[in-house]
Amino acid sequence: MIAIILLFAFSCNKNTHFSSEIWKKSGGENLTLDTRNRMVKDLIESQILLGKTEQNIINLIGEPSKVNRPEADSIKYYQVQEIYSWNIDPDELLFLKITFNECQISKKVEKFITK
Repeated sequence: MIAIILLFAFSCNKNTHFSSEIWKKSGGENLTLDTRNRMVKDLIESQILLGKTEQNIINLIGEPSKVNRPEADSIKYYQVQEIYSWNIDPDELLFLKITFNECQISKKVEKFITK
């Protein structure tokens, strides 16, 4: 009985530990799944991406998304998940937003949502 309760409790936990291999495999057509989204909390809280160069981050989580924004040199966006309802266009796009300082070292990592 206790094993069933523990199994249920852990299966409901949507957050998982970050895995570079799984993150990289979860891009592209897999962005409709929540695989990356379940790792975002661990990525942010563990601070594994802070104090890193862009190349270090690319080695861990791959290339950033191509986003045309004025701050493209100091902020990089990594697509986390596309959320759809009935429309062909996504209702929300979830990104991991990484801000770099003037020495191009990451100083802030946060979740960014478009609606």
